[in-house]
Amino acid sequence: MKNEILDANEALVSKILYDFDHELQLKFSSSLFQFILATDEISYGMFHDTIRQVWRDAGPLGLRRHLKAELADLENVQARKAQKASS
Repeated sequence: MKNEILDANEALVSKILYDFDHELQLKFSSSLFQFILATDEISYGMFHDTIRQVWRDAGPLGLRRHLKAELADLENVQARKAQKASS
């Protein structure tokens, strides 16, 4: 039974990360892999640990909120770069 729960959790995390990857591709012509590389450079390889911690603390909804906040941060950075370029 415990393996079934772990498999269900892993499947849900995978689905959430797949959705995040899809958003990255649509909005930024990037990928989850590229995002992880860039994030890990800044956070010293902590992306996967952060995902696990958010999952443990807040579950699937919390993980979705966390990743949506990441997307919002990226959008803000992109908007600031565009604004600077046009100035």
